[in-house]
Amino acid sequence: MKKLTVVVFMLIALVATGFFSLNEAMAAEREILIGAGRTSSPWYPLCQALAKFINEKSSSLRAEVVSTAGITGNVDLIKENPQKYIGVDSFAHIHYGPGHDWSKKRGAYTGMRFIANCSSETITVMTYDANIKTVKDLAGKTVDVGRKGGSNTVDHMAILEKYGVLDKVTLVYTGYGGGANKLKDGLVDASFLICDHIYPDKFSKGGFVEKLETRAPIYYVGFDRDILLQLRDKEYAAVPVRIPAGALDPKTQPKELWAMDIPTFFMADERMDADVVYEITKIIWETPAEEWAKWHPIGAHMNETFKPAMPSLTLRKAHPGAKKFYDENGVELKDLAELLR
Repeated sequence: MKKLTVVVFMLIALVATGFFSLNEAMAAEREILIGAGRTSSPWYPLCQALAKFINEKSSSLRAEVVSTAGITGNVDLIKENPQKYIGVDSFAHIHYGPGHDWSKKRGAYTGMRFIANCSSETITVMTYDANIKTVKDLAGKTVDVGRKGGSNTVDHMAILEKYGVLDKVTLVYTGYGGGANKLKDGLVDASFLICDHIYPDKFSKGGFVEKLETRAPIYYVGFDRDILLQLRDKEYAAVPVRIPAGALDPKTQPKELWAMDIPTFFMADERMDADVVYEITKIIWETPAEEWAKWHPIGAHMNETFKPAMPSLTLRKAHPGAKKFYDENGVELKDLAELLR
């Protein structure tokens, strides 16, 4: 109590002497926390970057990064502390909506609101078997589809169902790392895995493939763009991405293929103060891509084209604070799928 009294008298004295105005004295810094997922994930350093940019450029906000068990952990923190946290969300959390089996187990949540794009999560089916050329060729095979209960596993299984092979494959459930290990050890015939992708069309194999290729060449199985869009319309996280011929490997990926992207984005709960989100959006927008790329290579696509690119204009809403900033600056929110054709 004594400390508070001293602080109040100090503020009164500084205002009285004209050191700063009453408005400035009352504009106390507000701390926000940024849910960043696992430290090994690409969005963790991008969240660190955002915290640094906020702390350097904002006169009213201070930010600190918090590691969690993953993106679902980020969302749970934001849901429970909507005025304290922002963080990285995944389009796969479309399954948090009412009526989805995934949300029935966790409790439906629809309060997440888009601030700006963050990172890609671009996926194909990968295999050592050169005879597996389409999803239909997976019939009779053993396929890793992701962690049991994982939000993105729902999307992988929806693809198998759409191609008519879900009931014709043996399913194995592990995360991407486990799926790569099982494929390398011959325990599965194919696995849904991610490659490195900087929007719009810079691709590289990434750590999973490089590890797999110590055994043998990897082949890539793509999807049909129309099918991915149909799945997205039915509330699956399936943003179609065109991978040019040879972009992953000139020998094992000689033809153009369509991958699915489950993008991540910075988000806040709809209850978060719109002025706070406006300030964060402004900082994200005004920080050039080369500054983001210093923290992680994927930050190179944090430019004016892709910052306002949403995984869906109909299945996701922008936060009012972000929307206000974009509207005032003539920035159009865009459909990510249209930018990745």
